[in-house]
Amino acid sequence: MDTHLRSWSVIILTENNFHKRFSQDPKPENLSNYLNRHFPGGTYYSAYEASFCGFTIHRRLNKLGINNIVVNPADVPTTDKEKKQKEDGRDSRKLAMTLRSGELRSIYVPSLEMEELRSLVRYRKTLVKDIARGKNRIKSNLYFHGKAIPSEHQKAAKYWSNNFTQWLQSVTYNTEYGTMVLQDLIDTNLLLRKKLLKVTRDIRAAAKNSKYCALHGLLASIPGIATNTAMVII
Repeated sequence: MDTHLRSWSVIILTENNFHKRFSQDPKPENLSNYLNRHFPGGTYYSAYEASFCGFTIHRRLNKLGINNIVVNPADVPTTDKEKKQKEDGRDSRKLAMTLRSGELRSIYVPSLEMEELRSLVRYRKTLVKDIARGKNRIKSNLYFHGKAIPSEHQKAAKYWSNNFTQWLQSVTYNTEYGTMVLQDLIDTNLLLRKKLLKVTRDIRAAAKNSKYCALHGLLASIPGIATNTAMVII
């Protein structure tokens, strides 16, 4: 299957023959019904490339009796022509043929709990990036309007201290519109920092969970590895 948000391109091969190519709604139940209707009592195998849809489809297919695997797109044999000319039918046919020949290997599929813990750790990384972008927008806004950062705040601006934040909140422009934009940028950044603090605390709480505390303790004993890095590794 070549999976997309609105539809799937499906190629069905039997043990020795080509059966059919078709598009369907992105619902595992529809595929299961088709297979049970045309190949009752059969043994079904399927594959799709890891993508935006994660492992939800994989779990639902397996629950419906279809032996599914999720594959790394880089592990699927691809010619130079196929790289330059993407086409859903060709991609799904290639997956079906390599699946039938036994050339495909599944990537690791985490448990639901581990997958959601991973999303928490990744969310922290996203917040850090968003905060950095917000800081750059604020500084860009200051420079654009000719507001130089005072020398006594130059060092504080690097680490975004409370004193520097207070100075930022005291900055005004010639009109209420310019001041409004700057203050809104500052408020957004402060909100993100509060969210980052909460998520960091949530990760520390997860590290104390009985399932992870022993491994976390071993990892954190390595110089240079603190709680956040240890949980990323876990």
